[in-house]
Amino acid sequence: MLLTYSSRANTSAINISAFAQGCGVTAVKASARTFSDNDKNQWKEYASAKQIPENGEWSETAYVWARPNSPLVIDIEGVGEDFGDSTYYCFEASGRLSSLEHEFRTAWDWGFAEHKQFGKDGKETASSNFFSTKDRKEIPRPQAANDVRDAMKVKVYRALSEVPFFPLLTLGIKTE
Repeated sequence: MLLTYSSRANTSAINISAFAQGCGVTAVKASARTFSDNDKNQWKEYASAKQIPENGEWSETAYVWARPNSPLVIDIEGVGEDFGDSTYYCFEASGRLSSLEHEFRTAWDWGFAEHKQFGKDGKETASSNFFSTKDRKEIPRPQAANDVRDAMKVKVYRALSEVPFFPLLTLGIKTE
């Protein structure tokens, strides 16, 4: 089993902080609201990631940093047996998606990273690359990428209301 989440978690604190600052969220703390679909494939809120039950198949955990009337940042971490992914979403205070960063990592020592910006006019700009998970250097497209093409696709939620745990999120936004 590939433990992509634990290896990703070691570096994501730095990355999520930089992403959050670019989004206008200045204080990313350990006090994020935590949600997971790990319990019978249904999203639930947990007091901490340690309380999420283990699941041997694909599962997702989301961390949400929000303040009323401010931009909101979500980090959704997916983990499975042969690959995992992490997606950072930046939503404006209005709930419109303004940017995302997605990273897909495999057990075969390669990954795929992409960054997307969404303009108010609806225009989308994107950049992407494949990389070695050993040294983060850019590599040519691996032949195996075709076999996992669907798994590599990022889920784009153009509005906060499209996030799968949105009904739980609206039950309360923590203030800092």
